[in-house]
Order: sequence, then C-alpha cells, then structure tokens
Amino acid sequence: MDRHHLTCRATQLRSGLLVPLLLLMMLADLALSVQRHPPVVLVPGDLGNQLEAKLDKPKVVHYLCSKRTDSYFTLWLNLELLLPVIIDCWIDNIRLVYNRTSRATQFPDGVDVRVPGFGETFSLEFLDPSKRTVGSYFHTMVESLVGWGYTRGEDLRGAPYDWRRAPTATTGLEGQVYPRLHFTGCALGGRGQDPARPGLRRQQSHPCYWAT
Repeated sequence: MDRHHLTCRATQLRSGLLVPLLLLMMLADLALSVQRHPPVVLVPGDLGNQLEAKLDKPKVVHYLCSKRTDSYFTLWLNLELLLPVIIDCWIDNIRLVYNRTSRATQFPDGVDVRVPGFGETFSLEFLDPSKRTVGSYFHTMVESLVGWGYTRGEDLRGAPYDWRRAPTATTGLEGQVYPRLHFTGCALGGRGQDPARPGLRRQQSHPCYWAT
C-alpha cells in the first residue's frame, strides 16, 4: 500500500472518529443544559401556607379556649379548630390588631404566630400537616416538577409568608424571598446581585440576577 493511500485512509479514519466525537460532545452539552434547571421558588397566595401559633394570653373569649401552650401548634390549617364554639378561639388567635397611628398590624396580646418551613415546600404543598386531601395545595405542582428532575430544597423551594399581613410590613414577602432567591441562584452557579436592592417585579435571564 503506497504512502498516498495510507495518508488518505488515516484522514478518513480521523474524520470518521471526529464526527461521532463531536456528536457525543454536543449530546453531553445538551444533557448538561437539560439537567441544570433554573431555580423555582413557589410563592403561595392568600391562605396558601401553614401558620403556627404559641399562646400565653391574659384572657380568652371562651372557657374552652386554651390560654397557654408549651409549644407551637398548627393555626392554619387545622380543621379541628373550625368546629362550632372552638372556632371562636381560632378567630381570636388568628386575627390581627390594626394600629391606626402607625398603620401597622400586630398580633393579639399573648399570641405569637410564625411561618414554618421557609425555603422548603411542605408548608404550602399541604395546608393541613396531616396531608388530608382537603388541605392539598401545591402538592400536585411540586410532584410534577420533581418528576421533571427538580429536587425539593435545592432548585425547588417555597416562600411561605404570613399572608394576613400587607407586603409592606416589616417582615414583608420581598425581604424574606430575596435572600432565598439569592442563595439558590448562586448555589447553582449564578453571580448574584447587591442584596441591598431586592425585588420581585422582574426576573432577569440569569437565575441569580434579580433587579428592582
């Protein structure tokens, strides 16, 4: 076999290997881009996530109402608290007191309410911790996203908040959500933005770039 023929065979061999190699590189790049999901943060609507309360009240509206609790209990959604008579206790605990001077709301005396599971999805997947069907909210959507490759607590997070209060409250939604968005986006390779300027009005193309 002459040198020219050997050269042609070597060139064909290299070309034949190059095409599958480029194809594999392209497929690997596509697989990487598919696996790298943009982060999703679910923000529920009114009544859309659990609330917990702890009591140490000076008085109650009914003798059946609890005046003091040693730990936090589910305030929303707890179907047992919506029964006749007992619902009066629930109303007194879940209500807010409006200050006309400061135009701010505050909890009733002796009632401390907190939002469980910020950054997680459980408190908005099921409003009732017992996971009864009547309390199912974001569960179907979360399960669908997990089926598409998302992972709870990593690139799929929840932003529950006290939906009774105005967004302009001191612990407003925007001030709570931005650090979670910033952390999640940066953990997935984003560059981040000045945390002094949070905003939810517009999402930029980059998963870690949020602007007012």
